[in-house]
Amino acid sequence: MIENGDRLRRMPATPTRRKRRLGQLLLGLRDRAAKSLADSSELLRVAESTVSRYETGHVRPGWATMQALLAFYGAEDHERVEAAAMWEDAAEQATRVVTPAGSSKALRAFLRAENEADTARHLEPLVIPGLLQTHAYARALNLTGQQFHSTPPQRYVTARLSRQARLSPPSPMNYHALIDEGVIRRVVGGPEVMVEQLRHLLVMAERDNVTLQIVPFGIGAYATMTGGFVILGYQDAADPPAVYVASAAGGNWVENGDDVTRFADTFDEVTKLALSTDESSNLIRSQVGALDVGLEMAQEQS
Repeated sequence: MIENGDRLRRMPATPTRRKRRLGQLLLGLRDRAAKSLADSSELLRVAESTVSRYETGHVRPGWATMQALLAFYGAEDHERVEAAAMWEDAAEQATRVVTPAGSSKALRAFLRAENEADTARHLEPLVIPGLLQTHAYARALNLTGQQFHSTPPQRYVTARLSRQARLSPPSPMNYHALIDEGVIRRVVGGPEVMVEQLRHLLVMAERDNVTLQIVPFGIGAYATMTGGFVILGYQDAADPPAVYVASAAGGNWVENGDDVTRFADTFDEVTKLALSTDESSNLIRSQVGALDVGLEMAQEQS
């Protein structure tokens, strides 16, 4: 459903990877059997467009419909077993994705892809990654970047925080974040907001599916310091990894295999330069302590 004006935009029904896999299997079987869309629609007594939507992954066919198609296409026993497994997988409901109205096509595509990804590797030199942001931190970012955000702050924050369900059960993604030390040193939204944000990072770092490392000042320059990127990965070999490079203008996708490999190699190189997870948590705690001291001194002076 898409709401008008500056309201939040819920992603319209789109083919998920699970439904596309099932659709591709049905299409392949139909082609092998030399059956046309008209043949299949006549069998099912539905429009050809309905059969096409099964094959493109827009619609998951009912169990009886799928069994009728498999029989019509002469599917072998192992293909029936594979189709049944895909049909079950396609029934899983993905987390609803919410984006601010006016989001770029590239950003909307990224959010859909992130929602279905099994892994995400995120290098971020500028701000706390969106999947790890608190409500107050996200709001502070939006308030200082209104030139690039037409959506009111609260709706922007709601959209941002809705994505964080991907880190929680029942099917949490594995998430590895490399965050520049400057990000945890920069006080966004004031000391209270930043203390809450840093403590939230420490809590998230305790999760089994979250790896958090700080890239320290001491290593000097490193690749992609001018902007962050996210590498999304999928368990199915039919879904190759892709890279999203964020920008104020909406970001860009990198899907060429060689280019994706370069980003992956870069991520691995910076991972080796970053602090260990324990060292990273200790540095974050140290920054929390420094901010707490500053807050106490300010209260004493007031």
